[in-house]
Amino acid sequence: SRSVPEGVIPFRAGIILNQRAHIEAPLHSVLPAAIWPKLALVLSVRSHRVNSAFLFTLLSSNKKLLLGLQLVPGSLVLHTGPNTSVTLPYEPHDGQWHQLALGINGKTVTLYASCGEQSVQTDFGWDGVEGLAPELQGSFLLGRSSQHQTSGYFEGAICQFDLVPSAQAAHNYCKYIKKQCREADTYRPNLSPLEASRRHPDQMPEPPQLGEPRHTTEKTHFSRLYPGSRSFGHDPKLVTIDEGRK
Repeated sequence: SRSVPEGVIPFRAGIILNQRAHIEAPLHSVLPAAIWPKLALVLSVRSHRVNSAFLFTLLSSNKKLLLGLQLVPGSLVLHTGPNTSVTLPYEPHDGQWHQLALGINGKTVTLYASCGEQSVQTDFGWDGVEGLAPELQGSFLLGRSSQHQTSGYFEGAICQFDLVPSAQAAHNYCKYIKKQCREADTYRPNLSPLEASRRHPDQMPEPPQLGEPRHTTEKTHFSRLYPGSRSFGHDPKLVTIDEGRK
């Protein structure tokens, strides 16, 4: 059986991250060189704590921020370099599931929400020397913005975190959302969305524990989300993870 990293709680439709989660991987194992830099990242997430955490971050080999998505109350902030960012008005902390996508096409990155009805676009703020080398050196971080971060982690559920080898796929990303993520109301926080969004981050409760993962044959697709997966970093295709493991 595969071990589940600390701070990661499997549930029927995916995983939940709490503040103890520390998921980091070599960048080249997450982004295959064969599909960079023309790809789409398809996400289905639900925040359980109102803060300004990063959902994920790509760092260069010298620890500079290359790409990151920050979930801020009232907006999504797309970071495409150490000093480059653009904001999309959008509420990610309303207690609902959110399907999002990033389209990467060369030097241009587009963030999509509301099944493509909302979008914002910007260019990477780094050149080839300080950014991604052909061998994709650097690190991938999930739920945080730096390797030594001590607060402000993403706490919530992730149903889908997939790579699609086509930048154009991002605009129509909702057709790539997995069925179980469309029906992901298998888990809800105790608070109503309105009550949750009005609370200060320090007043938000911990998400309820779900106990042992359920035995099921249903599979959730993630793009190398688990460093402990046997397929992590070796298969350029999407990794399939059986959430029925113990």
